[in-house]
Amino acid sequence: APTARGLNTEKMEWGNVAGWAAAFVAFVAVNASTIQWLLKRRDEQHQRDSGRVDELEKQLTDLRVNLPLEYVRREDWIRFSGTLDAKLDAMREEMREDIAEVKERLYAGRN
Repeated sequence: APTARGLNTEKMEWGNVAGWAAAFVAFVAVNASTIQWLLKRRDEQHQRDSGRVDELEKQLTDLRVNLPLEYVRREDWIRFSGTLDAKLDAMREEMREDIAEVKERLYAGRN
């Protein structure tokens, strides 16, 4: 009887080992599939983000191309308006001189 009992215990231990091994394999399989799912999800998110970054880069490039056509820098505007003001002042002075000459000719005989 002791020998049969020893064999029975041995069979039971191998059964426990097999059960634990099966549980371990199942645990590893579940974790491996979870990790695979997470990596796939991360890759999909990365592709979506890459598409968004590409679109933002395109919009930024378009902005940089069109910006000088639509807007004037402050310094350029100040320089332009200064030049324009100087030309207007020169024209005003020239007209004053011309008007003074005309007045002088008109009123020359009345003095």
